[in-house]
Order: sequence, then structure tokens, then C-alpha cells
Amino acid sequence: MSTHKFRSTPYKTIWLGIILFTILLPVKSSHPQNFTWEEGKRLFDQEEYAQAKEVLLKVVQAEPENLEVNFLLCKTFLYLGDHDNCVKYGEKAVKLNDTNSDYHLWLGRGYGVQAQKGSKLKAIFRAKKCKGEFEKAIVLDSTNVNARLGLLEYLVGAPGIAGGDKDKAKKQAEIIPGIDSLYGAIGWAVYWGNLNDSVNTEQYLKIAVRLDTTFHHQSSYLMGNFLMEQKRYLEAVQNYEELYRKYPLEINALYQVGKTYVIAKDSLDKAERCFKEYLKTTPKRNDPPLSGAHWRLGMIYDLQGKRELALAELNQAVSMDPKNKEYKKTLEEVKKKK
Repeated sequence: MSTHKFRSTPYKTIWLGIILFTILLPVKSSHPQNFTWEEGKRLFDQEEYAQAKEVLLKVVQAEPENLEVNFLLCKTFLYLGDHDNCVKYGEKAVKLNDTNSDYHLWLGRGYGVQAQKGSKLKAIFRAKKCKGEFEKAIVLDSTNVNARLGLLEYLVGAPGIAGGDKDKAKKQAEIIPGIDSLYGAIGWAVYWGNLNDSVNTEQYLKIAVRLDTTFHHQSSYLMGNFLMEQKRYLEAVQNYEELYRKYPLEINALYQVGKTYVIAKDSLDKAERCFKEYLKTTPKRNDPPLSGAHWRLGMIYDLQGKRELALAELNQAVSMDPKNKEYKKTLEEVKKKK
């Protein structure tokens, strides 16, 4: 099976589904002293993106035409949520070498997320550039399944004015299984999901879960998201519990069990135990942050009528992530209650 890395959010997402970079953990505050390409690459591989950025910016300042540094900065800024700089360095990498499929893929991802900002006119313009980069990536490497999957998501989810085309999306869904069976199942799930065909969506997600031997187990999370959207909460819990049973280090699955109970407003005692256990762990970059566990505990205590405990947990969540609007909103809502 292909070793391409796939990350996605729930199956109905369009451009943001191309990448799963929505949850970023705090990084270490130490400052690197070795300002070399090798050190920047090492930090990037260790997911120390803020430090990698610091090193790579020093390198690119001295070597502005360094292709590898520009491309790695593109990826680094995307992980850090700085989409404008992602595009800046992605465009520079493509300018330096227009024949690399992955350069166009990552630039397309940057345009796709950037399209979520600004006016509607700008969004359409950037979205079309996203589509164009995915298409270029495929022309340069027809086996680039990340690019094909990104293009499929775009075509099936984008409006016609922005270049969306469900017939063309279906053609991509038909091609991908011949390159990679796992991506093929995910591609069909994305396609049918955007057409609101829950039967076929579930069928292909089951196939993907069975085929998925990747370390991030993304198919199981896609299945859990699907079951949650269908309000099949017990099945969603069972899905995540099975994942956690098989892979005890997959702590995100533990978090999702608790989250599902909270959304269902059921078995809140079990949800509480999940989040208290989660707070004893050290989340990886793509896992929910510890502040999220405090936020969810606050929601649990609020549902149980334990106002003081709820306020304590919510204040803790806000103190850990002062910019998080959801935390602040929940805290204010609980404060207003008598």
C-alpha cells in the first residue's frame, strides 16, 4: 500500500478536509542555536514547528534561493496555521522548481485553507488556485493520491462557480482505487458523503477501516465522525473504544469516547473518567490539547449542575488557551447561570 500520508477531518468538509491541522499543541520554548538546514529538518520531523520555523527563516535569509528550505517553510507555516506565509514560500518553491508534484500539492493546500479567509470574491479566486495546483500536481505525477484525493474533495464539495463538478469528482473516485486501495475507499466515502448518501458512505468507511494499517488510524476517526453526524452515539463510542483497546497509545480515541458521551448527554460519569485519564497523558501534535479536556470536564459538570466545578475547569481551559473562543463562550454561558 502507498506510504502517502493522509489526514482529514469529517467527510463533509471541502477545502479544510484536505489537511488536518486544526489542533496545535504548545511547543517547547527553548531556542535553537544551530541554524542549519539539517537542524531545521530535524526539528520539523520532531513536530517542533515553531523552533523549525526559527531555524529555517535564518537559513533562507542567508540562502533565499534554497529550494528545500523554501518548501519546508511552506509545510511548516501550514502546520503552524500561518497560511499566508505557507503560500509565500510555496510559491517560491514552485518558482524555483515547477516540475515537482509535491510542491504543487502543498501550495494547493495553502491556497485551499487561505480561501477560508477574506471576501467571497477572494475566496473563489484562491479556491480556483487551489484546484489548479492539485491538477498540476496530478499532471506531474499521476500516482500522487494526496493530490487526487484533494482534487476529489474540491470537485465534489465546491460550488460550480468555483469549479466544483461532481461528475469530474466521480472520475477521480474511480481512478484512486487503482493506485491505492485505502485511499480509494476513503475517496468514495468522501464522494458519497458529500452527496448525502449515508449508506454508501458507511459502506466505504467500513472498507477503509478494514484496510487501514497506518499509524494515525484516520479511517477509524472518519467512521466515528460519520456515526456522530448520524447521531448513532453508542456505535461511535464502540468504534473509538475498539480503537483504544487495540492501540492503548492512541489517546485521541479516549478523548473521542468522552466527547461522544458529552454530545449525547449520556453516561457523563464515564465521560468524566475519560477526560481525567486523558489529563494524565502527553498529547501528540494532532491530539486534542489538555485544555480541551478541561473544557469538556467543565461542560460535564455544567450538565450535572455542579456550577463551581464547571467554572473551575472552564477557567483552567481559558488560562491554558486564552485565544480559544469556544472556551470563552462556554465559560460566559455558565457564568450567566444561577
